[in-house]
Amino acid sequence: MKIKICGITSARDADAALSEGVDLLGFRFLRGPRRADPRFVREIVRRLPQGAEAVGVFRNQPLEEVRSILAESDVPIAQLDGSEPPEFAAALGVRVIKTFTELTRASLQSLARYDSFAYLVDEPRGRALRPADLDWAVCAKKFGRVLVTAPGTPDALHEMIHRIRPWGVDDGTCAGPKPDSKDPVKIRALVHAVRLADHDTQKIRVTVR
Repeated sequence: MKIKICGITSARDADAALSEGVDLLGFRFLRGPRRADPRFVREIVRRLPQGAEAVGVFRNQPLEEVRSILAESDVPIAQLDGSEPPEFAAALGVRVIKTFTELTRASLQSLARYDSFAYLVDEPRGRALRPADLDWAVCAKKFGRVLVTAPGTPDALHEMIHRIRPWGVDDGTCAGPKPDSKDPVKIRALVHAVRLADHDTQKIRVTVR
C-alpha cells in the first residue's frame, strides 16, 4: 500500500519521509506563501531513491503554467485538486492524480471520464470522511487506483483501510514545530499505522459495486 506525504517544503522533511519508506512526496505548487520552488523540487527529484516519486499539487491553474512548473521541477505526476476537466488532465502529458471532494453519484459518473493514474478521495470541506464517503471510494476503485486521505486517528485509519483496501493513503498533516514543517515522529507513527493496518487486512476482499 502506497503512502503519500503532502506539503513537503524542505530537504529535511523530504529526507524524514523517505527514511520511513514513504512512496510519494507531494509538493504544493498552489499560489500562496507555502508554494514550493520548482528549482528546489528538482534537486529533491534528482536524488530520490528507486521506488519513490514526486507529485506536484495544483488547483485551477492555467494549463501552460502547470506545464511550465512540471518541466522546471522534473516532477512526473500532477495532482489536480480543483475543477480541472478531463481534457485538461489529458493535455498535461504526465501521469495525473485527480482529487475528488464532492462524493456524489454525479461526481462518480464524472470520474469515469478521466484517464487518470490514480484518484484521490479527499475530505469534503469542513467535515471528516463519513461511511457513505468510504462507499463512494469503494465504487471508485472500478475506475482505477484510489488514494484516500488519512483520517485523524489510528483506529479510524484502520477502519478505512479495512473497508476500502485503497491503493494508497495520503496525509498532509504530520505538522512539525512550524506550520510549513513536518514532524519525523508523526511521519513514523503514520507509516507504522498504515503498514499495520495493511498487514491486518491483506486477506480482506472488498467488493467493487
